[in-house]
Amino acid sequence: MSNEWSKVGAEQDFTEKITLLEIGKAKVGVARLDGEIYAFNGLCPHSAGPMHRAEVEGTVVTCPLHAWRFDLKQGGREIHDYRPLRTYDVKVEGGEVFIRL
Repeated sequence: MSNEWSKVGAEQDFTEKITLLEIGKAKVGVARLDGEIYAFNGLCPHSAGPMHRAEVEGTVVTCPLHAWRFDLKQGGREIHDYRPLRTYDVKVEGGEVFIRL
């Protein structure tokens, strides 16, 4: 993992709708859930499902392909303790959002 922070946009740009970004070669989903901005792997660890199309309930995102459920507040833990969804560090400074892969 890199120690570099990537600026990805203004804080107000991120809503409960999941935004898919490309940071280098990584596909990253970003969304504001329960008031906090989360960044996570844009592909499900099970079958590479498109996580930007996930259903959202609180801080839980559900893969549209096989319904694996990941709690972002718990570091991407899969609800049934299958493989977790990788999450990334997020910081907000001066109204700008930065992500560290």
